[in-house]
Amino acid sequence: MKKIVIYCSLLLVAAFPVQAQSTAANDPAGAIKFVENIASETIAAWSDSKLTEEERTAAFRAVFEQATDISLLARGMLGRHYRTATKAQRETYMEAMGDYIVAEFDKRMTQIGFRQLEVIGTKPASGKAGHVFVKTEVQRDQGEPILADWRIRKKNGEFHIVNLEFEGINLMITNRDVFSSKVKKVGLDGLIEWLREQSAEPTSS
Repeated sequence: MKKIVIYCSLLLVAAFPVQAQSTAANDPAGAIKFVENIASETIAAWSDSKLTEEERTAAFRAVFEQATDISLLARGMLGRHYRTATKAQRETYMEAMGDYIVAEFDKRMTQIGFRQLEVIGTKPASGKAGHVFVKTEVQRDQGEPILADWRIRKKNGEFHIVNLEFEGINLMITNRDVFSSKVKKVGLDGLIEWLREQSAEPTSS
């Protein structure tokens, strides 16, 4: 009887194979469309002359809060210090990072004079997570185009940005080095206060 049950189970598996999880690496077309949509929404917000500066910032924030895995980026940027943080420190850090990461994307893209984005290819990312790099060329208001690689994850059918590289400058690694240096000098609480200062709206005189 036991052999019959096992045999029947094998037949069911053969008839209804378990589908591999859909990842960004095996859906590069979807990842490309995702990045192109982000670019279109960003350009639309920045080029809308009817928006005030505050409204433009709010529109940009809405796009990137939805498109970015802020939690994953935040933990990666803090590195080993996240594991040794208290529960209260983790909560306040994550709260501060929500503002900081969106402000970082805004600052980087404003600095390069982001005007238009063209996808030039994709490349599977290293590791077992199934991430993919969407490789793009960013056209600017002034100067030569620059290369930007967007690391994209797909989970539960949704795409998210999990890292970004501009001309080889890795957003996660660069910030991890900065954060580690800050923690050594002023501690984790000092880093959190610094993050709040960095993402605070500039006051007008």
